[in-house]
Amino acid sequence: MKVERLNNLDPSWDIAQQWETLVRSNPASGFMQSLAWADFKRRQGMRYLHLGLKDNDKLIGGAIFYTSHHNKGAGFFMAPEGPVLPWHDVEHAQVGLSLLVKAAESCTAAFDTMAVRIEPRVQFPGPASFADFGRAPIDLVPRETLYLNIEPSTEEILSAMHPKARYNTGLATRRGVVVKEDSTPEAIRKFYLVLQEAASRDQFLIEPFKFFTTLWDSLAPTGLVKLLFAEHEGEILGALMLITYGPRATYLYGGITNKKRNLMAGYALQWAAITEAKACGCATYDFYGYDQYMAPKNNYARFSKFKSQFGGRAIRFVGAHDHYFLDRLADVVVRAVNELDLTGLRN
Repeated sequence: MKVERLNNLDPSWDIAQQWETLVRSNPASGFMQSLAWADFKRRQGMRYLHLGLKDNDKLIGGAIFYTSHHNKGAGFFMAPEGPVLPWHDVEHAQVGLSLLVKAAESCTAAFDTMAVRIEPRVQFPGPASFADFGRAPIDLVPRETLYLNIEPSTEEILSAMHPKARYNTGLATRRGVVVKEDSTPEAIRKFYLVLQEAASRDQFLIEPFKFFTTLWDSLAPTGLVKLLFAEHEGEILGALMLITYGPRATYLYGGITNKKRNLMAGYALQWAAITEAKACGCATYDFYGYDQYMAPKNNYARFSKFKSQFGGRAIRFVGAHDHYFLDRLADVVVRAVNELDLTGLRN
């Protein structure tokens, strides 16, 4: 096996299409290792290192590592939903991970980094190949989520839902709530207004408007992102951002307004997203962030009860793990000590 740099791939190139096929087919990866997401991070002002792992010239794995332009030697190569490796094959995954880490280490000077942070969607407790990694202080994606199998018929999915969710979904329809997809230039602004209202009411933080416009500009042309709006008599009651990539669809962001809460627009939105994901050929609907124990301090606790009504099973991943390059780490420590000494002398 060998590692090659794959940066700046044109989506029309054969190697780019091979990469997308590889990522889409890997259950431990996802849209954050796609070329569209790499474009999104680039537009945000981040740099990325794209490495491909080949075996006899066949692409079998790799990773897109993201990092800041302003690391000052202490940056991380971060691979959310990556690396993309055959994790079911312990031997090949271990060798591949080692090669990718060594290749990343050879680029530390160019990218001003001192460590790699990986977070494949590998279920807890994780593979033996993580032995050289330590648990990261923060995760790049939610460590626990709720997966709903959407391969059965819509009737079967509905019947498996909690009676309250099934009733409220039907109630929304009976009372005239309709869900529409909107891909017009104004859609992202309408979506953000809904998200702001929901965040203010439920007291959760959201990214700036620029984050969403940049995401939309990168992902919308590829068809990866959809915006769904729940309406009643022309009035927007809620909105949801759906990502469809490979066999998994992801409920990434969403919320409802303070208007006509009795019409249960949130249930209508989720059901519309589930059926849309199914129509797109997805097999799994990912509620993206879930706490099965609903602990008060968990960021997703307040939304987990609602999500659980749609059925599915809780999935717990290994979470983010770090590997430090000792020589680079030593350089950072020496630099920090020298800066402290100089500050002390000046004072």
